[in-house]
Amino acid sequence: MKIAPPLLALVLVIGVSQAETPRPPHGMAFIPGGDYKPLYAKEAKSRHTAPFFLDVAQVTNGEFLAFVKAHPEWRRSQVQRSLADENYLAHWAGDLELGDRAPVNAPVTHVSWFAAQACCEAQGKRLPSQDEWEFAARADATKQDASMDPAYLRQLLEWYSKPGSSALEDVHTGAQNVYHLRGMHGLVWEWVHDFNATLLMGDSRSDGSLERKLFCGAGSLLASDVSNYAAFMRYALRSSLKGAYCVGSLGFRAAQSIAPAAVSSRTLAFTTPYDLPGEWRNQDNKAAPLASLRGRVRVLTMGFTRCKFACPRILSDMQAVERALGKDAEQVGFAFLSIDPQFDTPAQMTATLHEHKMNPVRWTFLTAPTDIVQQVAVALDFKYQLVDGFFAHSNLIAVLNEDGKVIHREESLGADIRPVIDAVRKLLTKP
Repeated sequence: MKIAPPLLALVLVIGVSQAETPRPPHGMAFIPGGDYKPLYAKEAKSRHTAPFFLDVAQVTNGEFLAFVKAHPEWRRSQVQRSLADENYLAHWAGDLELGDRAPVNAPVTHVSWFAAQACCEAQGKRLPSQDEWEFAARADATKQDASMDPAYLRQLLEWYSKPGSSALEDVHTGAQNVYHLRGMHGLVWEWVHDFNATLLMGDSRSDGSLERKLFCGAGSLLASDVSNYAAFMRYALRSSLKGAYCVGSLGFRAAQSIAPAAVSSRTLAFTTPYDLPGEWRNQDNKAAPLASLRGRVRVLTMGFTRCKFACPRILSDMQAVERALGKDAEQVGFAFLSIDPQFDTPAQMTATLHEHKMNPVRWTFLTAPTDIVQQVAVALDFKYQLVDGFFAHSNLIAVLNEDGKVIHREESLGADIRPVIDAVRKLLTKP
């Protein structure tokens, strides 16, 4: 007896019976979840993805047009540059006109991470995590996991190497996989929620072309399977992105948890990171929103106190800046934003402050829930990734003015700190 494709897909959902399979919302597909091995970290353990729903196709120009009509702050002429760069919706004919370069049923592109996230939130959805997207993208037309199939990998490379055209195809023409998802490969790249959790290195520790000084824990980020070059390309793209980037080959689709909590928009307009909402607490276990950092020039970093490599060096460099400023240091604040809320309790942050003999009047350690930290990290162009219980992360010493605007940043570990000192002094002497 020949099994019809929809029934075949249902049978393939890892033993989940029809009665047990949640009914997906309109336009979405059920993804059963399970374990998979990510591309990064040769020694990494398999990661588990819980069941979730995912849009069958990418969000189209027509659907995004409906979103910007309902949310004028996201129109091309009104969006803030902190949320989307000058290429935002550049292929549209106008604020509310698509034009010939943006077919109504083609995937919307030239949208930033902030815009994609806001569009998802407006529907009560969210961007998929990197694990969710990669888990679903392993499937081909008949198998849930085709990631080791040479024929499938060749097909991906053919799709990825196909020259781009001025007008993208209808989202419903994309190849369909076993979950009935359309165009996971071959139309456009796609945003994921935690794109800034991608820090990808090459396969050779002796590769002199890699700036290993840019990442704490970079040695653990070697690709687990460089033969899967298509996956390597995706991770490399994500590693290069910033939240405000708007790229002509980058779109998105929405995800939803099986039992989603109420979604309230977090993608608020902001000029500086200090505008972002969120419940932060300092080393004294007192509420300290980022807005409380206003009014003083700040030297700021992000990291985690358990770090034994880059973070102590960065804190030492910041203390060297403090010493070099002499009496002027009394006008400056020094801030450490934790990326490790599970372990960086107020007590742990206080212990770190005492260990480094820091002046608590000048130094502020802050911790917040993971989702709050992640959005601030995107705003600061800071990347971090949890690998086997510890974090790999980019290195950052940023100088912020009294309003929280980043005036200078240093991202190379062990760099000359004189430009940081000069940037601080320039702000202190500014009339």
